[in-house]
Amino acid sequence: MIVFEPSEHTPGKAQGMLSSLIVPRPIAMISTESEDGVVNVAPYSYFCPVTGSPALVAVTIGGRREGDGAPKHTWENATRTGDFVINITTAAMMEHIEIAAMEFPADVSESEIAGWTPIPSQKVSHPSIAESPAHLECKIHQVVDLGLSEVHHSTVHLVVAEVVCVVMDESICTPDYKVDVRALQPIGRMTFPYFTEAVEGLYGLERISYAQYAESGMLPGRVE
Repeated sequence: MIVFEPSEHTPGKAQGMLSSLIVPRPIAMISTESEDGVVNVAPYSYFCPVTGSPALVAVTIGGRREGDGAPKHTWENATRTGDFVINITTAAMMEHIEIAAMEFPADVSESEIAGWTPIPSQKVSHPSIAESPAHLECKIHQVVDLGLSEVHHSTVHLVVAEVVCVVMDESICTPDYKVDVRALQPIGRMTFPYFTEAVEGLYGLERISYAQYAESGMLPGRVE
């Protein structure tokens, strides 16, 4: 048996262990725009849904840039306006995820380097990215600052945001709002440096209540 005690390791090692085992993770490709009109795009895989009323999601944003220790551009832009856009990362974007993760200077747009197209959003101030077929337009609901100040892989902002509008391409969603995950082709984050195409090996399982199980004695089966 291998026992890993986070307190006995560096913050980076501890975070690496969590990132290696809590997989696959969806990737929030967050788009924002600076006061000077530079579109910033960055991937965040510490990202999850929270609740449906209000429609909340949570994203963990690192407190500082690795290179210069300054606040991350996503954080600066989002907190300046109180909103941002989560573009669901899909197979059409897979080759450029690490480009977006680079710490470019503030006057350089990751979207331009990656060849992605900013488009106006419906209800928030920041642009969405056209190459993603699904955009979650978010307004900041609550921020919880966590970790040890100024320690890399420790200081983070846990941002809880309300999704005020979801914009989807017709190719991935029916008029009655049923999302086709195969058409969506989401990408998941694995242990560094790996990613996964989430629809590979996709399978379904029935969901039944305990009352149904008690009556029939049948366990949930696969859905093809």
